[in-house]
Amino acid sequence: MDEEFLPAEDEEVEEPSPSAEYQTKKLEQFQEKIDASFSAMQTSFDYLMTTIEKNPDRIIFDTENIIILGNLATYTIPLDSVLSKLKNPFAGGSGLQATKTTRKGELKGKQASVCIQPDYNNVSDLPGCDVLDSYFLMLLNDDKFIHQPAHGPLRRAMLQLYGLGISPASKAMKTWIESTSAAEFKAEESAAEIKGTDGWRWRVSDSNPLVNGFTIWFKKKNQRKWTKVVEDSSLFEYSYHYEDVLSVLELLSDSPRVLIHDEPYASDEYFMHAVAKHHTPVAKRIENDRAKQAAS
Repeated sequence: MDEEFLPAEDEEVEEPSPSAEYQTKKLEQFQEKIDASFSAMQTSFDYLMTTIEKNPDRIIFDTENIIILGNLATYTIPLDSVLSKLKNPFAGGSGLQATKTTRKGELKGKQASVCIQPDYNNVSDLPGCDVLDSYFLMLLNDDKFIHQPAHGPLRRAMLQLYGLGISPASKAMKTWIESTSAAEFKAEESAAEIKGTDGWRWRVSDSNPLVNGFTIWFKKKNQRKWTKVVEDSSLFEYSYHYEDVLSVLELLSDSPRVLIHDEPYASDEYFMHAVAKHHTPVAKRIENDRAKQAAS
């Protein structure tokens, strides 16, 4: 056995015993731990109530939900899911359930789901109301927590709700997109632009409400006006790979180069054929691929 797992020489190893004295002592220790957990729960409940009472206009109730009015969006949390966790933490799965998110000041209309876990390493050691209090505070201050690395689900939820246009979240979206890619975010134009290869520059937009995905334009070197190359990215053969703008920007940052070479992640034929109409090397790659298939 490794030395690090051996008990210290002066450490007393407890030996269980069936004696009444030992059993009484262990029962008392168990009761003390239960009492301590109840005390901790009461203290955490007091903190939770303080948070609610300090924010009467931003933590409100309807018939079945707690509604948190964040700075970026509105969050609806079913009361039953919260109470069931507090009444019986052994029931159901672990962690907080996903919360319905709608646009700021709205309860209906476009919505997304967001699952945010409190920033604690050992959440299981905390009283339930501590976790809930932390969750409420995070949603109340969503404009601050959205910048933290661990809160990608919140950033993606805001992108689903608002897209690339001007919104309560557009400032945070600009910071996120420009810090994780080489793109330039232009909320006033509902667009993001990024430099590609071979002197190309790309533009992605979601401003057309009739388009399910993103519309993509390009400019070649010395070209003044944008050329539309893809009306709707949801028509991509592998559209599920490009459901968020960062995935599209990653593809475009290496295009058209990546479309010319036989690389697995650039095999979306819809995009290749769209670009091939404007770039001869991509058209030649498609022609060569067809020739190989015919010869095989």
